[in-house]
Amino acid sequence: MQAMANERSKDNSNDPLLQQLFALAQRALRQGDLASAEQLLTSVLASEPAHAGALNFMVLRAIEANDATRARQLAEQALERASTPPLHYLHGRALEALSDHAAARAAFARAVAQDPLWLPALLWQASQEETLGLQDACVGTSLRALRVAEKSGLLESPERLPSDIRDRISHAFFVTDQRRDRDVEAALAPIRARYGTQAIERIDRALEASMSGQQLPWPHPLQRPTFLLIPGLEPRPWFDREEFPFLDQIEAHTAAIREELLGVLADEVGLSPYIDMSSDAPAARVWQELNRSSRWSSYHLYRHGERIEADSQRCPRTMEALDSLPLMHVPHHSPEALFSILKAGTRIPPHTGVINGRLTVHLPLIVPHDCGALKAGDEARMWEEGRCLIFDDSFVHEAWNDSPHDRAVLIFDIWDPRLSQAEREALSASVAAIGHFNRTFGGDDPTRGSH
Repeated sequence: MQAMANERSKDNSNDPLLQQLFALAQRALRQGDLASAEQLLTSVLASEPAHAGALNFMVLRAIEANDATRARQLAEQALERASTPPLHYLHGRALEALSDHAAARAAFARAVAQDPLWLPALLWQASQEETLGLQDACVGTSLRALRVAEKSGLLESPERLPSDIRDRISHAFFVTDQRRDRDVEAALAPIRARYGTQAIERIDRALEASMSGQQLPWPHPLQRPTFLLIPGLEPRPWFDREEFPFLDQIEAHTAAIREELLGVLADEVGLSPYIDMSSDAPAARVWQELNRSSRWSSYHLYRHGERIEADSQRCPRTMEALDSLPLMHVPHHSPEALFSILKAGTRIPPHTGVINGRLTVHLPLIVPHDCGALKAGDEARMWEEGRCLIFDDSFVHEAWNDSPHDRAVLIFDIWDPRLSQAEREALSASVAAIGHFNRTFGGDDPTRGSH
């Protein structure tokens, strides 16, 4: 029995005699002598009804003996003395055994409210929500539980977890994956009807690999999108400017765009660090030097597909030029369009974007002499004012400014021209559906990233 294994159910008494009785009970448990353990812990509870470790054993022992009423009485007796996460959790377990799932859910929720990182309470709360038919609530709680398990490192060695915890984690994955997959398929259904399934086969393969965690073979050693790899696209870190004649339109407005940028730089209103992430984020170590730093700053005109009105109103000619282009459009994700200012002597470390099938364009606006370069894959190219650079940011890329002056470019997204119209629509619909799922249920959104 794992009843006394939970870290939150340790001996909570300072009484030496109770500590001794509890230690003897633990020894009896290790020796498999449940009867002696129960007798000793009954004595502990007689003196301290809210003793977490003893109560944990006795409640679960009563549940295993099909005496859920006794289990509830023990938990409620203890709750009269103290309101703690372990007591609410045990109360929930007893109520669950009595099939009072609404009350059990409320008990587990009280435990989570007091300790949001307590994985068992989250998992059991999700189970009650599923039983009650509260599917959206179940998905949200399951996703919270999985996030806690991941950040705690428990998913790295699941075989070391108690079997009931391990089983409920597996079910939490099933519940969340099933709902996300259903939402994605609903978004793709009209596209399948319009073009046929074969037309979006590459997108289907990419999604299946990403959502199952079974990575497709890497087509190039330096191409590592963090979210989605569309197969069948020849790996090309760089694209020639001549392949995109429509970029003539925005290059012709370089002087006007630069003038608006200089107006922004004059007062710096609206500028913000390009990298702004929590210090405990998975990528925080890579961005340690630039995180929340003005050494690399941005001024967003479009952000996650939304026009930033306050910023864009200051740059009407830039917006007119951008809006004349066939930008990449994915609801709540793209276009992304921004001024990027790299301070003198600053280096952007190697990193990758989230997806291939998207190309990133730099329109250089201010490029000091001997500034540096942008490297994608294993090739570095220098910026030239007024001439666009186009690259696939799913390749490892980096940039540096070795000059004593600031460098500034306009960055925006376009589609990879090798994607068909059907594939673009399918990619847009599926990424938007996954993003909506994560926003709805509070998950981390892997579909968003920086250039």
